[in-house]
Amino acid sequence: MSQEQLLLTFLEEEGKKPDDAESEDQGPAANQDPTPPQAKRRKPTQKLLRSLENLPTVERTIVDPEVLANPDDYRLIGQETSVRLHAKPHSFTREIVIRQTHVRKNDPDAVPITPPLEPCLLPGSVLTPSLGALLLTEKFCYHQPFHRLEWRLRASHGIELTRNNMCNWHDHLAELLLRLYQRIAGNLRSSSYIKVDETPIDYLDPGSGKTATGYFWVYHHAEHGPLFDWQPSRANTCLDNILIDPEGENSFSGYLQSDGLRAYRTFIERFPLLAIIAVSCLAHIRRKFWEARNDHPRIASWILYQMGKIYELDERLRKRRAGPALRQRARRLLLSRTYRHLEKLFTHLQNRKSILPKSALGKALAYACDQWPHLLPCFEDGQIEFDNNLTENAIRPTKLGLKNWMFIGGEETGWRSAVIYTFVEQVRRHGLDPYAYFEWVFEKLMSQPGDDELDDLLPVNWVTMQRRSKVSEDTTAVA
Repeated sequence: MSQEQLLLTFLEEEGKKPDDAESEDQGPAANQDPTPPQAKRRKPTQKLLRSLENLPTVERTIVDPEVLANPDDYRLIGQETSVRLHAKPHSFTREIVIRQTHVRKNDPDAVPITPPLEPCLLPGSVLTPSLGALLLTEKFCYHQPFHRLEWRLRASHGIELTRNNMCNWHDHLAELLLRLYQRIAGNLRSSSYIKVDETPIDYLDPGSGKTATGYFWVYHHAEHGPLFDWQPSRANTCLDNILIDPEGENSFSGYLQSDGLRAYRTFIERFPLLAIIAVSCLAHIRRKFWEARNDHPRIASWILYQMGKIYELDERLRKRRAGPALRQRARRLLLSRTYRHLEKLFTHLQNRKSILPKSALGKALAYACDQWPHLLPCFEDGQIEFDNNLTENAIRPTKLGLKNWMFIGGEETGWRSAVIYTFVEQVRRHGLDPYAYFEWVFEKLMSQPGDDELDDLLPVNWVTMQRRSKVSEDTTAVA
């Protein structure tokens, strides 16, 4: 919403809407087009047509029957081309691996020779990297529960793959990814700026006949991406699992951006030697005033307008692709004009007797007075964002999945879902296909790589490889 429109949001509308008035003035002539809007044909966009150029292509040529009957009587003067897109469901291929056994001729003491079995994801199983990638992306990227996938495979392909098998394979694949997951956690701890948020997720509570509530704690770094961590509560000790190094050598130290949950402040107070600096989220502060816009419209709209100036400046810097140094210099201009002014205003308004503490605006002011001082690092350090929205964007897909699968496994198995969600969102935030990454990384993990090779298998490095490959292909095509 533009800043000018925001100032008028809470004013009552007068008269009729311009569209309605215009249609009344035009009268019957307003509907001169005899074709209903829904009947008009829309041509495919050029962007869509260009995206189909790299697909396998089949051409069909249609010739009029009259021409086919007497081809020598006609000559070709042109043609009209139509493009169509066909699709088919997942295709499956059965692979039979035969290992032949040989023995040397004319040697009664010869020992039979059988080649060793190739590396595989799970010995004695039909599980392959491509099948494992399909299972994980169907559930954690496209939010299809295993019981639905079981029905689809049986109905469409006649494959009797039970959900019990899928669950067992899901557990095995998550354990294979655990070493990479721990490497991502170590990279996050080594950084100087982390965003964090938490969201409730139901899990099975055996013996109680119902589900209990656990939490995904989601950490985010601009370079290392999001990381999900499963915990059964919102206690401040839950942060220890990711931010505190078990060996005590690589614990996090730097800016920790979050909402106003008390657990974050308590966690920082427990580790004073780590010099962790709490950073609040402007989006959470703004949200409180947006919810109070009907309580005191003039006050709420003016505060929202001032916060809009902050976002407007940051948007201009983002379009210019400004670095941290330029962002820092630009933001300092708002330090005295906007930040200090709003800080005094919040304290002044909170002491006004006309604003009740329990009202929506009163709660917004109380929250702002508590969180606003911790927003100061955003104006002093250009690497810090004003809000925690990227973390919330990583969380959002889990809410869509929750409507389908409703709960995850037991308390002791929730970490597996957190591990898989981490890799899905690591890839999806770059606009790439998680299936392609899972298939590639499982191929690599079958050979049991050493610890010194794990960094090459991380999603951020795979994304870099894909982009370089794309640039190389484009350069070759142009040449």
